[in-house]
Amino acid sequence: MLDYARSMDDFRQGHISGAAWVAREVTVTNVDGVGGMLPDPEFVAMDLEEAGVRHNTPIVVYDSGNGLWASRLFWALEYLGHEQVHLLDGGLPAWNSAGYELSTEIAAPARGEFEPRVREHLIADEAFVLENHGNQDFTVLDARSPDEFSGADVRAARGGHIPNATNIDWVRNRGDNGRSFLSVAELSEVYEQTLDGRNGPRVTLCQTGIRGAHTYVALRILGEEDVRLYDGSWAEWGNNADAPIAVGSTP
Repeated sequence: MLDYARSMDDFRQGHISGAAWVAREVTVTNVDGVGGMLPDPEFVAMDLEEAGVRHNTPIVVYDSGNGLWASRLFWALEYLGHEQVHLLDGGLPAWNSAGYELSTEIAAPARGEFEPRVREHLIADEAFVLENHGNQDFTVLDARSPDEFSGADVRAARGGHIPNATNIDWVRNRGDNGRSFLSVAELSEVYEQTLDGRNGPRVTLCQTGIRGAHTYVALRILGEEDVRLYDGSWAEWGNNADAPIAVGSTP
């Protein structure tokens, strides 16, 4: 079990017994001036080995509650080739609400064995999106807020969105408690209209690949397998003067 993206101080104050702490920086770094990118897979795998990760052992990831960071680690583990990754829905608050105890014991996990077996079909780069974004079967799901998508809220050199993208704010993946994912039936209602009739890859993105990872998990819950996270997201696309953009809301 991996406790992800909380501070070490928070981890010391209480965590699920047997969980190993993983720093936020394990899956986010600056690559060629683009923030929030996944570090070199070899480095990520070494950090995860330190947390006890093994290929043949199921992994449960959790965070402090809303699932954003747990989703980022979930995607990273799948991208690096782990085949038994699970996410604790609702995170630590759900554990607490269920009446389970927390531990303050800090024990170094036994070193794991995790050699990256990168699955290129789970990641999208700028070139892949540029090549495909005009194809009818290709689906770009932008998990940012409506204002970011329309260009009213500018967080890069340019505001707006990738042409033909659909805006489904990541917060729509969550239930009333703001932490847990919607049921399969409810998620299906959120995405059905966008996905219906499109058989090509689904690419998720946001500003830096965190909210986009949440949508990646939502689609995996729905049984989608041809899903990629555009890791560079708007931090890359919006700062590339040559990348096409559109402004305004989805028609």
